[in-house]
Amino acid sequence: MDFSDYKGIYVVAEVRGGNVEKVTGELLGEARKLAASTGDPVEAVLIGSGIREKASELIAWGADIVYVIDSPLLAHYDGKAYEKVLGGLLKEKKPSAILFAATPYGRDLAPRIASAVVCGVTADVTELSVDEKTGLIVWSRPAMGGNIMADIISPLYRPQVGTVRPGTFDLPEADASREGRIVDVPADLTEVDLGTILKEIIPAPKEENPIEEARIIVAGGRGIHSEEEWAMLHELADLLGGSVGASRPICELGWEPHSSQIGQTGKSVAPHIYFGFGISGAMQHMCGVKADIVIAVNRDKKAPIMEMADYAVAADLKEFLPAFIAKVKELRDR
Repeated sequence: MDFSDYKGIYVVAEVRGGNVEKVTGELLGEARKLAASTGDPVEAVLIGSGIREKASELIAWGADIVYVIDSPLLAHYDGKAYEKVLGGLLKEKKPSAILFAATPYGRDLAPRIASAVVCGVTADVTELSVDEKTGLIVWSRPAMGGNIMADIISPLYRPQVGTVRPGTFDLPEADASREGRIVDVPADLTEVDLGTILKEIIPAPKEENPIEEARIIVAGGRGIHSEEEWAMLHELADLLGGSVGASRPICELGWEPHSSQIGQTGKSVAPHIYFGFGISGAMQHMCGVKADIVIAVNRDKKAPIMEMADYAVAADLKEFLPAFIAKVKELRDR
């Protein structure tokens, strides 16, 4: 099939509370890397109400063109309305690829758009690359229960569409001197186009130190056998100024909320230092970890995480944690 008319790597910006979410910058930074191989321009779509001034942020992060769809009816996300305005634009522009964030927003909107332009969606992508022979984007994600990484391509349809997990890629340094073009796109909408009627917004409790923003993460897994031991991870995290993360079994026990879960069915994190206490290192968990330094403590010397770690300690957590906490306190007192 001839796809010569399909050009450009598009990023659909995510706006919350009138501000562009950090993940948008992450996607634009990665889109620029892909574009260096494909030769495509990087273009972004900004949807909302009173958000035109935010377009310059997207240019600073790497967008060459920003399409702004601004309407009071788009102040809050509505799948039906967003599908109409975005789908219409994408049918006209024919992008080669579209990146969405794998957030509730992106996970709802991406399949709607894929249905509108007739293509597929690769969900929860954790790696992106370009195949040298075909120029196709390779969307990589955990599969088979997280036991393998699947590389997915779309040779027969355009655009190529995927949702990318927040925190997977680094946030590029914004360059305020970058030049780009802002294009206003009219939103042909009436209230009839809305799928829901918003009555009230009830804000969720704000996390004091969310793991996706933490520089230090103290995480635990199946090797923690009691709530008393788990409390020591919180004590250590407080001493280090970090956040507590968990593998899925810990959250299922109710020792930690789902918002602290790291991995395939949780969050992706990119701290400077990641401590893994009693974590085996299964792909389901480690696919969500992108740390500068990994420190693992596990009784099992052959646990996969011990080979992945920059520093590995074979020890019983019942003995190690109290001693380590005491040492940290001693160093702080000095």
